[in-house]
Amino acid sequence: MEIFGILLVLLVLGGFLLLIVMTFVSVIDDVWILIFKKPLYIHFYIKLKKIPAKQESILRDNFEYYKNLAPKEKRYFQHRLASFTTQYDFIPRNDFEVTNEVQTLIAATYVMLTFGMRRYLIDAFDKIIIYPDVYYSTLNEEYHKGEYNPHMKAVVFSWNDFRIGYDITNDNLNLGIHEFTHAVLYHSLRSSDASSLNFKMHYEQLVKEVNYHPNRQRLIDSNYFRIYAYTNAYEFISVVVEHYFETPDMFQNEFPQLYRNVSLMLNHKQ
Repeated sequence: MEIFGILLVLLVLGGFLLLIVMTFVSVIDDVWILIFKKPLYIHFYIKLKKIPAKQESILRDNFEYYKNLAPKEKRYFQHRLASFTTQYDFIPRNDFEVTNEVQTLIAATYVMLTFGMRRYLIDAFDKIIIYPDVYYSTLNEEYHKGEYNPHMKAVVFSWNDFRIGYDITNDNLNLGIHEFTHAVLYHSLRSSDASSLNFKMHYEQLVKEVNYHPNRQRLIDSNYFRIYAYTNAYEFISVVVEHYFETPDMFQNEFPQLYRNVSLMLNHKQ
């Protein structure tokens, strides 16, 4: 009984100490974000998950972002992809088949978008619904290529249009990036984890600068961003992030400050 009592005390003390350490790290993280405009750290995993060789082959053959990563970063990317496919349900519609390629490319798109964020598995959605082509949405009684529905906690794609986003890599149209950005923004504006705080801080600064009339007019006059971007702030961010990944050199040359703000918001390497 004495041993049991000692173990119980040690367990309680250990838990209390862990709580103190976690609280301290959280405070330091918040201060770090305020000073350095980015989280204290991103990648920390007790044990890295691996993906099957077939999935890794799909990434090598079809995903440019992955191919350009350093070996260590590729291991992190694989870990996150494996975690993503375990966390979220992939639900086919209209006799569509969720193949290895479908699951890998959808997951890789999200992992790429959130690769600079420590908390990348979010609860703003819990399922990915995939149609073979454009589908009729009962939400607004229109045909859609994709959408993010926060009430259903679902990201929805037409696979045909999702795939076109990677078949044509320089038209600044990428359905996967667009809809996943909506989900990340929705989560970040309502959460207080370090990655959300960083995203929200730079998002608010970005919106403020874009809404300044001379800046906004220059963006419109440039014709670089499609007119749909100016529907509202949420659409603007999704369109801007599409440009950030598809034509980064042109983006940086045309609007260097905006490009830097997006990079800081995503906490991506500059």
